[in-house]
Amino acid sequence: MKVSTKFPVGIVRATVALTAVAAVALGASSLPASAATEIANSGFHDIAAGATRVVVQVNRGLNAKTDRDSTYTTTNKTTITALIAHVNELPKAPPAGEMCPMDVGAKLTLSFYRHAPKPYAIVVADPGGCGPVSIRDFSANDTPKSSAAVGGGVSFSAYVATKLHIKTLQVL
Repeated sequence: MKVSTKFPVGIVRATVALTAVAAVALGASSLPASAATEIANSGFHDIAAGATRVVVQVNRGLNAKTDRDSTYTTTNKTTITALIAHVNELPKAPPAGEMCPMDVGAKLTLSFYRHAPKPYAIVVADPGGCGPVSIRDFSANDTPKSSAAVGGGVSFSAYVATKLHIKTLQVL
């Protein structure tokens, strides 16, 4: 391959390298900030009703020295209905590049079951930082049906903790 430029090849390589370093250092991206997945509360991420059991796994994050992981289960129909309604009302995901509070890696994973050994929906919420939430739905044969990335994880996690009497969600 022959490179033909007005500048010596060494200068061109140095310029490209400095540009790449500057892009990484400044957090620049080849994708515009609006390319982030932002799903408004449009019904595309709704969890269907009909769960008979919800299992909540809590990981309290990197700073937890004891009781880092715990599991809570409910079969209370009223509680399950309230949790599903709350998930279905979560707001759109925050814009890309938004500055977020400290996040220690804690997460809540809610698995929604009908009378089956595998969940039909899984919600993973971050109780810290910007509070991202992922929602995944599965079909009857356990294949992924849909997924969404939404926001509101901090308040949603607090709501789940109140409903299931979870004392600590994350260790700061």
